[in-house]
Amino acid sequence: MNRTLVKRFGISMALIMLITAGIFISGCLDSKSSEEETIGTLRIGLIPTEDQIEMLKKFGPVQEYLETELGMKIETFTATDYTSVIEAMRADKIDVAFFGPFSYVLAAERADAEAIITGGTETGDVATYHSCIVTHPDSGITCIEDLLANASEITFSFVDPASTSGNLIPRGYLLSMGVDPDTDFKTCMFAGGHDASGLAVKSGNVDAGAMYDIGYNRLIESGAATPDDLIVIWTSDPIPKSPIAVRGDLDPSLKKRIQQAFVDMPEKDPEAMKAFESKWEKNERYVAIDDSTYEYVREIGKSLGYI
Repeated sequence: MNRTLVKRFGISMALIMLITAGIFISGCLDSKSSEEETIGTLRIGLIPTEDQIEMLKKFGPVQEYLETELGMKIETFTATDYTSVIEAMRADKIDVAFFGPFSYVLAAERADAEAIITGGTETGDVATYHSCIVTHPDSGITCIEDLLANASEITFSFVDPASTSGNLIPRGYLLSMGVDPDTDFKTCMFAGGHDASGLAVKSGNVDAGAMYDIGYNRLIESGAATPDDLIVIWTSDPIPKSPIAVRGDLDPSLKKRIQQAFVDMPEKDPEAMKAFESKWEKNERYVAIDDSTYEYVREIGKSLGYI
């Protein structure tokens, strides 16, 4: 990555400084007494990839499975952004979190998070997904070359400053092609979620936007959009699936039990797995991992000056 491009980050670097400074924690992560937080209760944080109510509904069967498998009460929290989940773990308000790859890297740096599980293939390899850039038919953009050539006339949406496929990867690509999103686009915004970014493009609120392919497929399959509404003009190289991470100072034996519970879920409670991971490809499962799985993402973050 061209270092001269990194120096041009401006607004986005300020946003990342907010993340690393840890200046806010979402109000939805209510503080509890030390006793309530530590005795027989495991607190799990979820990232905002879709509507929060729908996410909690899908996670319900997983919560029941984990309570049975671990013999512990599970408390589940959703947050309005990635930063809130990172800061909640840093403040010891959650024990386990579903991060995106880049938000995990930031959480490992700032909150001593430790990746233990991710999505895997039937053969036990780490599964992957992609970032994509989409546009709508009235934007006048028919290919990625159109977007690059007419950046000053284009309004664009990313997902979240700490999103891998919704910010880090597409931003890095645009910079490598000589387009600084913060200064070269007509306007640039963060939609807050993958679905929100896609729908902002569909509605014409922005000309183009970044999201992950899973979110794109979900919008198409649900009927919220069609391939004619959202046109994919760029797709990234494969990205390792998002991890489940625990607090680094959690009891080692509990970490192993949590890891094993997720590994066993497809066999012990396939309906819970299916309910929560319905967006996954057929035959995907959970596989045990460690921090090294996300070294690729960490190096990109470093090259862009985020870490």
